[in-house]
Parts: sequence; structure tokens; C-alpha cells
Amino acid sequence: MKSENWLNFTGMKKSVLLLIFVFFGICGFSTKVKHEFYVSVTDIYVDAEKGQINGVVKCFPDDWERAMNALIANKVQRYVQLDSTSQDSLHAVYLQKHLNVQVGEQPLKFSYSGTVRGPDEVYLLFEGPMELALEEYAKGWKVNQTLLADIYPTQENIVILHYDGQKYTSSCREGNEYEFNYSF
Repeated sequence: MKSENWLNFTGMKKSVLLLIFVFFGICGFSTKVKHEFYVSVTDIYVDAEKGQINGVVKCFPDDWERAMNALIANKVQRYVQLDSTSQDSLHAVYLQKHLNVQVGEQPLKFSYSGTVRGPDEVYLLFEGPMELALEEYAKGWKVNQTLLADIYPTQENIVILHYDGQKYTSSCREGNEYEFNYSF
């Protein structure tokens, strides 16, 4: 009798497990973790001592690689197969297209200055000259940051402006058309 109960219990456990697996399979659940939130962080510094604007965009390497592969989709090569000069060229074009900043009516002119790769992040460095007097950088910032938004519709780009010991943080995302305005 005891072994009969044991067999019934074991059979019930198998039936329950089978039902669970079928339920999760029908509902579309997967053991694979879905990555549905995409984020980058951009710091823009007004460096009065050097007379230039410096910046860095930080993003996750897998997100960046997927975006670069999308750019070269019509080519035979994958992004990781490109040499560093070709990758840098791709980065420069992409950054130029997706990061636009104005102060007042003056567009800031940035140039891509390199990429640094960490274990969990990619840093895109950029810089440009200060073409206005320092006090003019206090008002009228208009930032449009669409980096990776062409690949990931839920992309959020956090932007931190650094000016004269102050900083301001905002987010460029689909809800605000990847743009914000600010005056210190």
C-alpha cells in the first residue's frame, strides 16, 4: 500500500510538471532572459580651461555591436571582423548623425576622438572647440540624442550636462522625441 501511494505521488508530480511546462510553452514564456530596456549615458563637459567641449557616450557592448551590424547589413563582413580603423570610421559617422547639440542658435561642432572598450561598456569619446564665451553656455541648450534609437524603439539616452561646476541630467527617449532644452 505504501509503495502504491508513492507511485501515485510520483505520477502526480510528473503530471504537474508536465502541465507547468505545457502552460509556459503555450503562454510563450521562455527561460531566455529578454532584454527589453536599452540605455546609454552621455556626459558633455564645458571645459573653460582648455577652451573645448568634451564628451563621452557610454553604452553596452552587445547593444552597440548590434547597431553597428545593422549599419553594415548590406556588406559581407560583421562589425567584429572590421579592423579598428574601419570601426572608428563607422563610430564617427554614427555619432555625428545621432548626437546634435545647440547652445542658443549655435550648433556645437564635435569630432569623434576614439573608442575605449571595457568589460561591460563601450565609451565613445568626442570633443569640439568652445566657439562661444563661457557665459553663453549658461543658457539655451538644445540636445537631440538619438543614439541606438534607430535600432531599439525603447532606447533611453540619459544626458548629463556639466557647466561651471553645475550639472543637469535629462533623458532623451521616444516620449520627448529624443530631445530636451535647458538653461543653467
